[in-house]
Amino acid sequence: MTKNTVWFCKNDNVLAYNRAKDGTIKKDEKIVGNNNTFVTSIALCDDYIISGDLNGIIKHWRIESEKDRRNDLKYSEIHDVNTIIESIDATSQHIITASKNLIKLLKYTDDKTGCTKKNEIYCGVGEEGFENNSRVKSISFDPIGTKFAAGCYSYNKHLSSFLIYDIEKSDLVMDKNCEGLFRQLLWEDPHTVLMCFDQSIKKMDMRVSDFVRTWNSSQYEHSFCCSSDNMYTFMTGHSVCVLWDQRQSVAIQKYDVPKNSFIEFLEFDSAHIYAVTYRCLYELDFTGTPHFDYKAIKKLFGNFY
Repeated sequence: MTKNTVWFCKNDNVLAYNRAKDGTIKKDEKIVGNNNTFVTSIALCDDYIISGDLNGIIKHWRIESEKDRRNDLKYSEIHDVNTIIESIDATSQHIITASKNLIKLLKYTDDKTGCTKKNEIYCGVGEEGFENNSRVKSISFDPIGTKFAAGCYSYNKHLSSFLIYDIEKSDLVMDKNCEGLFRQLLWEDPHTVLMCFDQSIKKMDMRVSDFVRTWNSSQYEHSFCCSSDNMYTFMTGHSVCVLWDQRQSVAIQKYDVPKNSFIEFLEFDSAHIYAVTYRCLYELDFTGTPHFDYKAIKKLFGNFY
């Protein structure tokens, strides 16, 4: 999400909506990427989008518009990692991709000339070498781009693992096991990370190499994702959106989405909440009132809805 655009990927396509001055989605200005691009993950890098797909292709996306014609998303291919990309993140200097328990770190230049492989890191929980049943669930660069964090889950051991990799030193500086099914991580600043688990949210402080705060989210059933304003407020996605204040031990508000769907991705700003479920993008304000004309969108864009 940016000031002017909401980006997301569904059904193998990259999609976006323009936002009005007040931040509300312009329902008649949906921007649709090429059909059958098999995109599985996207990352915002500066003012453009980097994506990874089922075929291992990394793409650079841009918005093009012409007179008397709606905006279109176009892409150029910049690298092939030769394996399915399940997660991706990018800075102007590096790209990381994850597939099963393998993370690839790539040297990248944002002039779209491509990438060179820098390192490969296998993730697992308490084993030598690598474990096929460990799966990287989330990867993210720190705010200054010198480190990245990754969280994985071992389906054999029923444990999660959290690691920090220092890019400049080419060194794994933290590898910590933790209980619970890990879902997603978010950097708040260069020292702290929020980690979303199935039944809780934990705050990791790298200066003490440990969790310094835990919030219990089990009353809302399963957590699938989280989002933060990088100050005191964060949200978690369940079958509802739940708003938390880090200065309190319990949630302060929840917001229903139509049809009570499981929320897979979630972003918010000071006025709007955007929640992506298996089938739809929902827009809410903090009164909990949806103001997105889904029927009109579906009629206009058909299967892209």
